[in-house]
Amino acid sequence: MKPTMANPIAAILFPLACIIFGCASTPKHKPLAETVLPEIDVVQVKENSEEALKIAQETKLDVDVLNNKSTEMDNKVLALSEDVSSVSLAKIEEIENRLTLLVEAFKDLQAQVTALQNAPAPKSVKSGPVAPATFSPSGASKVLLGSTEYDTYQNALRVFNTRNYDQALKIFSDILKQYPQGSYSDNCEYWIGECYYAQRDYANAIASFKKVFDFKNSAKADASQLKIGMSYMKMGQTALAKTELKFLIDRYPASAYVSRAQKYLSEMK
Repeated sequence: MKPTMANPIAAILFPLACIIFGCASTPKHKPLAETVLPEIDVVQVKENSEEALKIAQETKLDVDVLNNKSTEMDNKVLALSEDVSSVSLAKIEEIENRLTLLVEAFKDLQAQVTALQNAPAPKSVKSGPVAPATFSPSGASKVLLGSTEYDTYQNALRVFNTRNYDQALKIFSDILKQYPQGSYSDNCEYWIGECYYAQRDYANAIASFKKVFDFKNSAKADASQLKIGMSYMKMGQTALAKTELKFLIDRYPASAYVSRAQKYLSEMK
């Protein structure tokens, strides 16, 4: 029997019931039990999982080895860089010091050659063959001074160059005692200062270098002025070091050490 207007609720609920619960003509779904699932090879899955785990572990091991090697190389490079940096600075300072010593030794040689050139010529002998001109340090010493001062001074320099500073200091000091007004007194004061400087006794080095200024027109004056400034640098007294290096530039503008003084001043800014 069809629903009537007198029963409007039934007219609404009937179609809703058909939608929710389905009508008799709606096809039925297959039971869940009848659904075909793909077969799974448990053994193969296990083997694949183990292989993947093994590869992952080996890969991790390789990565760890590479990381360790990388860290080791970084440490070696860092250590090498520090070594090169420190060695380079030490070598540069040593080369600069040795250069100063060579310059002063060259000045000594120039002075000796000049004295030799200004020495009176020996009297000519009319008879006999003329001997070829020769030069030797021992012969020059006799022409220069005619005493043992030169030989003793040269011996002191040789000892200094072997870095036996205690012995060199003693010999230079003995020369000053034996020849207080000698031709090498200012040189000896300078090299005494170099002995103290090499021994890192910078206070005594400064005192010795300053004594060079007691000798008028000493060829060691500019070098002494430089080493005074360098000694104050070593002592950490920057203000005094700057003052002494500037004094070198102002008082000895033609000195070979002006560029060194300017370099040190720029580094201390």
